[in-house]
Amino acid sequence: MLGITGRLDGQWSDHLDNYVDERLRSGHLDIVFDMADVSFLSSAGIRVIVGVHKKLAAIEGRLLVRNLTPQVSQVLALTGVLAHLRVEVADPAKLEGVEPALGGRGAPADDPSTRPRAGRPLPELPASETTRFDLFTRNAPPMVCRLQGDPSLLDGCRFSPTDCEALTLGADTFALGLGALGNGFSDSRAYFGEFMAVGGAVACQPADGFTRCDYLVSEGDFTPQIQSLYSLVCQGEFSHLIRFEPIEGKRSIGLTALANAALSLVDTPLACIVIVAESAGLIGAGLRRSPVFEPDAQAPFNFPAMRDWLSFSCERLDAGSTAIVVGVLGSPQHCPQALLPFLRPLGPMDGPTHSPTHSPIGHLHGSPFRYRPLPRDAIELQRIVRPFFDGQSAQGVMHLLCDDRVPDRIDESTFIRGACWVAPLVQGLAP
Repeated sequence: MLGITGRLDGQWSDHLDNYVDERLRSGHLDIVFDMADVSFLSSAGIRVIVGVHKKLAAIEGRLLVRNLTPQVSQVLALTGVLAHLRVEVADPAKLEGVEPALGGRGAPADDPSTRPRAGRPLPELPASETTRFDLFTRNAPPMVCRLQGDPSLLDGCRFSPTDCEALTLGADTFALGLGALGNGFSDSRAYFGEFMAVGGAVACQPADGFTRCDYLVSEGDFTPQIQSLYSLVCQGEFSHLIRFEPIEGKRSIGLTALANAALSLVDTPLACIVIVAESAGLIGAGLRRSPVFEPDAQAPFNFPAMRDWLSFSCERLDAGSTAIVVGVLGSPQHCPQALLPFLRPLGPMDGPTHSPTHSPIGHLHGSPFRYRPLPRDAIELQRIVRPFFDGQSAQGVMHLLCDDRVPDRIDESTFIRGACWVAPLVQGLAP
């Protein structure tokens, strides 16, 4: 319960909003506002109340307001807000016939799509000392992965117009690679950078050094399209959903551990993965310049040219955000040969952890968004992703990687709690 005292106006409403966000981060989805001592309510305060109500409704949580003063009650009634709130009045008799605002939540309705598959044992997730896992499965065939373009052309910036392909990115398409939003190669050539597509939305980081992250979202008959130099394109439905959260006293789980958990669920050497989770910090890199103007033997990976071509996160970025990650994972020993040029080790390049059981290979792009809590239990990916793009633009797109420059201080992207969708991939691969 949050007791609110004094004026709930422009000066104090943001403080309340931020405090509620912290409560949501801690897993409290039932919030009570005790407003007995609120002397004044401005439009800014109303905005916060409405915003908290919508946040909780979107994740199956509940907001209860109690002890409204006559002045506050009148303001909320006149603005039409009161009719949408769950209100507790002083006299319990007046609540007769009204469903209690708080209390035990019933078990979720039986959803056939999240039942274990008949005739097959429920997969087991690897044990973790820091993270609690919950698994949901559904009957879905493997996704199909298609390779587009040649990533080796990035070494020396040897792309030409013939390497560019327009990709249509519908709701069942999950993709990542090097591309740009534009009308053909000529219109896009100054902007080619990292992109990812998920749930009918595509985010792209233009590599012109100036433009903010851009994005397109499907709407009505419109389907996003991107000009791609190379990409991994996966189509289909996810068969597994992993919900994860920290065990009490622990804080985060690394990207490599999540990747190993995902690969343990599938029977093929390849998997498509999407993560939507609260970030404890992202480690990655991105292009600073578009690689399609003139061939350059030193660009973008050779020193010292790489300082002008690539940006690296020297520490974890965007902690506290909600990150959306899209990628393809593989087993180093069993990955199809055609896919190897697209994938890199997620862990250290050498040493005892560079093995199939500790360091899968993969290609993952991530984008941080302003923090938004997720509903409990089994959730549908497109419904979760869409509000991030509707509400605001992505803050950037980066290629996630392991920072192993200092052997005794190896670092990677880490996550606190969230959801991870996984599907096995079959080879619809180009030769």
